[in-house]
Amino acid sequence: MYKVDIYLAQSTASLSKDERWHGYVVACIKNGEEKTVNGFGHIFGTYHEATLRSLSDALDRLNRSCEVYIHTEDRFVLNMLGTQLEKWAGNNYLNAKGEPIKHAELWEEVYVRTRGQLIVAEEGRHSYSEWLDTEMKRRERLIHDTASCGIEMAKEDK
Repeated sequence: MYKVDIYLAQSTASLSKDERWHGYVVACIKNGEEKTVNGFGHIFGTYHEATLRSLSDALDRLNRSCEVYIHTEDRFVLNMLGTQLEKWAGNNYLNAKGEPIKHAELWEEVYVRTRGQLIVAEEGRHSYSEWLDTEMKRRERLIHDTASCGIEMAKEDK
């Protein structure tokens, strides 16, 4: 079984709904060499929502069963991934009060994409934290700079 590391980051850890960037790096070792792919997004949402969006997008890059190490500073998402996700899926993404959980559609995406994977959660900053932070800031500046001179960026450039 391949070992894959998924490194996640968000531009802000504020829990309130806000404009924020999120990004991921998926890394594995092949023939003794690290291979990576990455992705970024921009949303108006919560910290946990941004983490879930990045995680779902990163998991979507996997094309086989793997031992997946998820690295993020988002303790809540890691905790729910390990303790509640299976229960929520079995209860149609409703909480104990019978109400829909927040970000149910993202949790469902993560649930579907983690089936067949061995998941290991690792909380905290990681080897790609600084690079992801720098890249998110660069993308934010690029959008701001182009918008201020009347240029709208294409979706694939964001």
